[in-house]
Amino acid sequence: MRLYKEHYTDKDGKRKKTQKWYVDFSDHHNRRHRVPAFTEKRSTQALADNIEALVSCKMAGQQPGVEMQRWLEVAPTALLKKLVSWDILDGQRAEGGKLLSVHLEDWKKSLLANGCDVRHAKLKYKRVQRVFAKCGFKTWAGVSASRLQHEISILKKEVYRNVKGEVIAVETEPATVKTKNYYLQACQQFCRWAVMDGRIVTNPLLHLKQAKAESEKRAAIEPAELSRLLRATETSPERFRIPGHERALLYRFAAQSGLRANEIRCLTIASFDFDNQLVTLAGKYTKNGQDTTLPLRKDTVAMLKELFVNKLPQTNAFRLPSKYNMAYMLRADLAAAQIEIDPERGQVCFHSLRHSFGSMLAASGCHPKVAQELLRHSDINLTLSRYSHVLTGQTAKAVEALPDLNCEAHKSKKATGTND
Repeated sequence: MRLYKEHYTDKDGKRKKTQKWYVDFSDHHNRRHRVPAFTEKRSTQALADNIEALVSCKMAGQQPGVEMQRWLEVAPTALLKKLVSWDILDGQRAEGGKLLSVHLEDWKKSLLANGCDVRHAKLKYKRVQRVFAKCGFKTWAGVSASRLQHEISILKKEVYRNVKGEVIAVETEPATVKTKNYYLQACQQFCRWAVMDGRIVTNPLLHLKQAKAESEKRAAIEPAELSRLLRATETSPERFRIPGHERALLYRFAAQSGLRANEIRCLTIASFDFDNQLVTLAGKYTKNGQDTTLPLRKDTVAMLKELFVNKLPQTNAFRLPSKYNMAYMLRADLAAAQIEIDPERGQVCFHSLRHSFGSMLAASGCHPKVAQELLRHSDINLTLSRYSHVLTGQTAKAVEALPDLNCEAHKSKKATGTND
């Protein structure tokens, strides 16, 4: 291993030395190589020491240590490519110099290869891509935990709108704590994957903690309110290009099946078995990844058959607005039906119809295990604590159904003397 400056002849014929130093060394195959270094000898010596350490690791059959790997993460890409071509460095260990966008693409492919749902993999990828772009991260060397934490703390909700024929993302009000935690989870998962894949040594986001978020309480629309909503919506004008009759049937179906908005969006006419009063949804569209078959009420099946008449089997069963407009549509129809839901009961959104389904099952005396099966929950506590709301009047009826203690007291009286 030696450091030197090359000689060259200038245009006047004079012999001069280059400003840049060079490193000359032999690899583990006793082949000579030359690497251009820096104008400072001290920096060049540090580079030579690192290269020598890499050659020693290769000769000993060992992997580079933590400090060496950190140096590889910030080393110039051109130098890493040379070391890989000379068999001094494994290709995987040279990943640190790549752009983060390349690593992100590889991560998305890894998620899909491990069975992650396509939609979910894209969502995680976009979350990391969006935050890293805001932070200005290009390579691993630039990733800063404090910078990422700050950008996530001021994150705003992203809504897609059609402006002049082009769909663009518009940032609106601040994102919820829950949403911010989702972004942090995705970024940390990406970094954990990079460590496990040998691309970096340490997870730069390991110490970051998620903010404590209060669970968003969802309101359940009660049966009486639901009946008023359906009657009023049935004769109301179009909203989001959906006639009132179709919206009313959509609300009825959601409240009687418990299907989520995105699950309903994936249903086609072929998903329905009208003879057996069933609806089937493929596992790739469900949250738990399992095929789902649910029973339907006879009266609802008759309405659906009328709506689907003359439609092809592969046609979407329902017309739905974008997921951001689902809540607005329901709230507008509730307001038109003059139904006001106390904020203390929770937030009203399309998912409230799923809460209504769970609450009506509980009120009907349905066994909790059956309700869990219909709601497709893995934990019965979720069914009982979050989706089984106490409906109006249930507490009073429960108390009224208690035994009449006065009657029992009269029956237990006995004669004790002649005055009786």
